[in-house]
Amino acid sequence: MNKLIKIIVVSFLLIGLGSCATKLSPERNKNQQQQVKKQVIKALEDYYKQPFELIDFSYKYESYSDPHDCVFLYCKTKKSGQYVFNVKAIDNPIIEFKIIINDDKKESINDLVDSFKKNQLNSVYCMGLTNYYRYINNNSLTLKQPYTEQAEKYCSSIGQERYKLYQNYYLKHHIN
Repeated sequence: MNKLIKIIVVSFLLIGLGSCATKLSPERNKNQQQQVKKQVIKALEDYYKQPFELIDFSYKYESYSDPHDCVFLYCKTKKSGQYVFNVKAIDNPIIEFKIIINDDKKESINDLVDSFKKNQLNSVYCMGLTNYYRYINNNSLTLKQPYTEQAEKYCSSIGQERYKLYQNYYLKHHIN
């Protein structure tokens, strides 16, 4: 019986320690989420010189544990936010893409958006073209012209040519 009590006490201690998560970033309120949303869409429109539509947006603030940061039964937990944007180019309707921004540093909203501009902004549009080619290949569809040509021309001009892998597959398997 004494052994059972010790196991229960140790279990409660471990559970109590597990609830002490390290905050990597503060939880953002609705106003801050709106600021991030507006600044990211503005950055897209300024960079690509065209309008974009936000199809869907979500923000999650949750705890997670890194399996490499575990000792015995205890794993350190961390808390941070994540923004997920689903965006569509209005001028080129084949271009849709997802942006995931991890808010895992204690930085301002402006710093968070600046990090997005530095690390993701120049490639998201062309990722939309890659996604489009994947979609038409998987569903045996025909390319929508002139939209595909416009996107290909742009992405090739900036050296973002990952789409060509899927383009080549399309040309090989869908063109007679």
